[in-house]
Amino acid sequence: MNEQQALQDLSYIKEIMRDSRKAFVDNGIGYIVWGIIIVLGLLSTYFFVIYDVEAYGLNWIILVTIGWIFSIVGAKKEREKKKAATFAEKILGAVWFSAGVAMTIIGFLGPISGAIRDVFISPVISIILGMAYFVSGFIYGAKWITLLSLGWWAGAILMFFWPGMQVFWIMIFMMISLQIIPGIILYKQAKAELAQ
Repeated sequence: MNEQQALQDLSYIKEIMRDSRKAFVDNGIGYIVWGIIIVLGLLSTYFFVIYDVEAYGLNWIILVTIGWIFSIVGAKKEREKKKAATFAEKILGAVWFSAGVAMTIIGFLGPISGAIRDVFISPVISIILGMAYFVSGFIYGAKWITLLSLGWWAGAILMFFWPGMQVFWIMIFMMISLQIIPGIILYKQAKAELAQ
């Protein structure tokens, strides 16, 4: 492939991305729902640990199952409503699906296998979320979403060097400020854009 052909291909890809961005609006509901699910899981686990209750794995199984059902049903409804997804929507779906699978594997199999201590699940998941937000912001063409990745990565570093019970509260703060609130912002933007 010569340099001219590579430049034309890159220009074509950029054009597809630009057109795709204009054609869809993310309503932020997924960010909000998953943020709330994870906050509930962290809070319940924290209190289970404090009060020495052995059932704290069950809360995660229930909550994550609810989250996956919500995501799968929501994606199916979107496909039925729109019929054809844009290129950007397909990439975003792939990014978040793969991040979700990776986080689910880490969260459940990491501790069971002994490969990841419980206290390090949140920082590892924060790294994955940072990557997903970085790519999402690039696809959205929204620098503020890309910059959220810096918060996820900084939080991961903090939790790696300061493991303990405070990891619950750090992750809860990050979920609210870097996931739920951005989801609310996206929701408001989507409503305003759809109203036009």
